[in-house]
Amino acid sequence: MTPRYRFGRYQLDTATRELLRDGVPVALQARVFECLLCLIEHRDRAVPRDELVEAVFRRADVSDAQLGQVMVRTRRAVGDDGQAQHTVRTVPRYGFRWVAPVEVDEDGEAALPGEVAPASMPIGPPLPPAGTLSPAAPPSRLAEPWPDGVRPSWPGKRAAIAIAALVLILLVAAAAWWSARQHLPTDAPDAAAADAGAVAGQDALLVLPTRVDGGEDVAWVRLGLMDYLGDRLRRGGLAVLSSESALAAHARGVVDRPELFRGTLGRGWLLESEAVREGASWRVRLAARDGGGVVHAATGAADDLLEAARLAADRLAPRLGGTAPDGTDAPGLAERLQRARAAMLADEIDAARAILLAAPELQRAQPRLQYQLARVDFRAGDHERGLARLDRLLDADAASEPVFRAQVLNARGAMLVRLERLDEAEATYDAAAAEAAEHPAELGQALSGRAVVHAMNGRFDPALADFGRARVALQRTGDALAVARIDANLGILEADRGRPAQALPFLDEAEQAFSAMGAVNELATVLVARTGAELRLLRVGQALAAGERALALRDRVADPAQAAALVQARSGALRLAGRLEEAAALAEVRGPPGPGLTPRLEAAVGDAALALARDRPDEALAVADRALAEVPAGVQPEARAWLLLRREQAALRLDRPLRAAADADLGTFVPDRLRRALRLRQAGRPAAEVDAAFADALSLAEREGVPADIAEVVLAYADWLLREGRQAEAAALAGRVAVWSPAVPALAGLQARVAAAADGDHESDASD
Repeated sequence: MTPRYRFGRYQLDTATRELLRDGVPVALQARVFECLLCLIEHRDRAVPRDELVEAVFRRADVSDAQLGQVMVRTRRAVGDDGQAQHTVRTVPRYGFRWVAPVEVDEDGEAALPGEVAPASMPIGPPLPPAGTLSPAAPPSRLAEPWPDGVRPSWPGKRAAIAIAALVLILLVAAAAWWSARQHLPTDAPDAAAADAGAVAGQDALLVLPTRVDGGEDVAWVRLGLMDYLGDRLRRGGLAVLSSESALAAHARGVVDRPELFRGTLGRGWLLESEAVREGASWRVRLAARDGGGVVHAATGAADDLLEAARLAADRLAPRLGGTAPDGTDAPGLAERLQRARAAMLADEIDAARAILLAAPELQRAQPRLQYQLARVDFRAGDHERGLARLDRLLDADAASEPVFRAQVLNARGAMLVRLERLDEAEATYDAAAAEAAEHPAELGQALSGRAVVHAMNGRFDPALADFGRARVALQRTGDALAVARIDANLGILEADRGRPAQALPFLDEAEQAFSAMGAVNELATVLVARTGAELRLLRVGQALAAGERALALRDRVADPAQAAALVQARSGALRLAGRLEEAAALAEVRGPPGPGLTPRLEAAVGDAALALARDRPDEALAVADRALAEVPAGVQPEARAWLLLRREQAALRLDRPLRAAADADLGTFVPDRLRRALRLRQAGRPAAEVDAAFADALSLAEREGVPADIAEVVLAYADWLLREGRQAEAAALAGRVAVWSPAVPALAGLQARVAAAADGDHESDASD
């Protein structure tokens, strides 16, 4: 059951994890929702402070100040405050109690709120009995044949990279969810590029799309049966490339090019399949061949197509060194799941959802169908809905079989990461790893997911260790695409550690691998990360090119948050290149950032920087103040430091008050040090004191060695020196960034100001 709690003008929906006010969603942090839920569920009593802390933070070591911040936001969300206390009352020296009247609505339907009842869905004729294979959905591409053969505006130091890491964790932790497009590139790159990331597929089995005659009514069989056979053989202990990797390998010509065959499969096998209708029955023929021409064949016949495929696969598996696995889904459910999976492989997300929601009530309640619906939710960017669906499976203990439970837990971890509930995500991945200890594919996903949670929390050594273990586990599966994701994550991790130069080789290899494999979502994420790394290195031309490649993928990704990240990457590159109006035009159509606090903060960093570059300090100030009010301290501290710097730069231009002293403390990041120097300068402190603060900021930037940070400090420091009449020192500083000046307009402007000041000195000397 998924209750909804109504009180006054508000409704707390536990299925969608939303608070609504007069039917309109109220923006909530995850901890505020947990606080509301705990108090309202225990409204019959006062909740002790320690019990509330455990429910909200999932740990005990929480200060009264931290809990107090959550309570302020909780009360504010429901129109309450510490004085009125008409909803939540403080119980002195004990805890808190819910006091507002509550009405409870129960929802026991299998479909979550907001889903259209299948009886009213216009998706064509209903699914026929198993084996008849009439169309059940309108996937247009599935019917097509498979193709043959002006301050500088640097981004926050790690803000853009942190978003890339956030997205890529989903690619790693939910590897089977991301699909290649059906229309993959048919022009194979050279062998070296095509094999990038494919070495992990050595000695693996690659299942090709199934050959089938019969027109549009069996269009789903090409991809659906391919996926079914791969899953069945994988469960029989064989190393089988994922369906996504298989589609990409087929697109780049593995079947007809021996060098690609060996590079992708080593001593492995290529599996071709054919489905033939024989009256009312089906016959499925399988043929597996290796690079030396050895062929193993098997056949299965049955009234139901998937039963025929199962028989054939189970007969073939022992000949390839595997076994015939136990268990199979009921025929009607199995066919529906494979139809949906085929639609997802063809990137027909709406068609996949329609297929699943058109299931009869008994099928719709099945755990594996609900899990598939959660996969669709994830691909569509509806993470709250997907999480609620997975939690229902876990709460009902419907996912008790270890491998399936690990899959559900890995999926839950990915949802939680996207929602920035990192403590819960880490615990979920711990549980997934324990369940999947004997199953390398799911173990690899669990370790990968946990690795990026570590990275997002700044724990780089544990992240590297988990990535290494994940890579070993995934190599055992023979899945080249999954291993390429790990390598891409290693590149993102280097960038997140402030080492963009070291990140680029990883990201370059990952881009080539994903491009060759046709892995659109992974490619999109890597291009966002690569654009950010190029910007950090002030390689403007390369950043523009990477941003352009990223933007070209915008219409090919289903997740609106990922599409927004692609637009923002290109906009950031245009901003650095001084093409400000183009950058602003893109920012206008970017769309909202992804769910959670980090995307909101990162978007604000870019928006404030663009507003300053366009000489709109009032706009920059508004953007920064809004984001700083919405995103609490502690979330992405370095991105927050850059946003605080932009805020102070805007306030200084407008002669407005600076932030409170609490935000002026000397921090550990370059923007903290630079902000301190600016505040001292604004306060009219002695020149020696201001000079020391600028020198301290520059020293830190040069120790870390990131060109964008060095340039940021040099610009502010040189401007101050010029105003102080210290032209020679300003010229020396400008010389330290001259190598980047031709490509970066802001630095070119500094060179011009220094030259003009020198000319003025010469004219003054001549007149004397």
